[in-house]
Amino acid sequence: MSHLSLPSPDVGVLQRRNDILKQLRKAAPNAILVTDPEGRRTFETDALTAYRCLPLAVVLPDSTEEVSAILRFCRENHVKVVPRGAGTSLAGGALPLEDAIVLCLSRMNKVLSVD
Repeated sequence: MSHLSLPSPDVGVLQRRNDILKQLRKAAPNAILVTDPEGRRTFETDALTAYRCLPLAVVLPDSTEEVSAILRFCRENHVKVVPRGAGTSLAGGALPLEDAIVLCLSRMNKVLSVD
């Protein structure tokens, strides 16, 4: 049986956590930002519960504009992003990292248009 090991976190990102959280609030003020340990624990794994890691934060946007703003901010600030739908994957597709935000799309539950 092989052993999965998660990558070592970026210490620089961890040291900037408070500043990153403040800037995320500004980038997407209407998004829900989960920062407390108890709230983040809900997102520490998907349905594959063999591996757990508390994310830096969890962001729940409710519009495509907020998703764009969050992704832009993360790219500009070298913050990793783990996208998550409902967290039901049994394949480990939404495993967070200590130095990454989880971008949870569960609030985006309507199709507004099809292009």
